[in-house]
Amino acid sequence: MLNPQAALPRRPDRVLVAGGSGAGKTTVADKCAGLLALPRIELDELYYESGWQVRPEFPQEVARAAGQPRWVTEWHYPEVATVLARRADLLIWLDYPVRTTMTSLVLRTLLRSLHKEVLWSGNQEPPLRSVFTDPENILRYGWATRHSASDQVRALARDAPDIELDVLRFTRPADLSGWLLRLAGTWPAPASSGPHTTERSTGASGLR
Repeated sequence: MLNPQAALPRRPDRVLVAGGSGAGKTTVADKCAGLLALPRIELDELYYESGWQVRPEFPQEVARAAGQPRWVTEWHYPEVATVLARRADLLIWLDYPVRTTMTSLVLRTLLRSLHKEVLWSGNQEPPLRSVFTDPENILRYGWATRHSASDQVRALARDAPDIELDVLRFTRPADLSGWLLRLAGTWPAPASSGPHTTERSTGASGLR
């Protein structure tokens, strides 16, 4: 476990961002991609096809992407957690209070639903009323899995002690913001770094 106030021991090449639904994993991964000029992998786009169906090739696609020398992505699918952790050299853990993550998740879901935002593979958030009828509704899922990120990080330390992975734990968004500012001053990204994506066999993509 690293001290967020201290400088990183090395510039990370493969970064994971862990946290509950609504913690801001995607936003942090996007910022790290820009600050560190890392290719961006979006797990949700690899995971979902149209109609919210799961891509059967998801584990193979993630293993292929993780084999690349440099990347940043979220860390929230248990079936590929160990594969990613064995390749990563830094884990950013957004260990926020449940009230913080659930408030963010509710606001994000409302905005996506009201604006009919198009997500991965053309999918959209279902109507808000589905929170009462659909066990897989993101709000119900977020509440049911509110402790899963913490459990996953602790299980990794317990069950895979051979994995060498630096961990940065943040318990407040303000602390993370300060760290990102210091990161920007330590390793400014090249001005022409351009967009960061990972290619699937079917074309370019990213993760959630």
